Amino acid sequence: MSMSKIILLACGLAGVFATTAVRAEEIRDVEERHAMYLDAGGRMHMMTLNAAGHSMMMKHGHALPAGAMVYRSGGRFHVLENKKMAGGMMFDTMAKWTDEQLVGHN
Repeated sequence: MSMSKIILLACGLAGVFATTAVRAEEIRDVEERHAMYLDAGGRMHMMTLNAAGHSMMMKHGHALPAGAMVYRSGGRFHVLENKKMAGGMMFDTMAKWTDEQLVGHN
């Protein structure tokens, strides 16, 4: 294999690994008056609400409990609340629910 092909392959692999590393850090902080809209296709849209949007949310929305998880299955979104279980809090066992490491802020 020529040196230029090896360099091109190495650059491609580096790009794949960099993309994977960036994708692993998907946990984001949600600031005040920021909204996350989950559309029917499963895409998340981030936006900042103005006074009219804030008023609509306060009038018609309801609060999620602290520590809620949103999950998609069968084209529907589900909310899971952290609950006290026999061995502690439910989300304390979250690391066992996925093959990926949890990445976030402490």
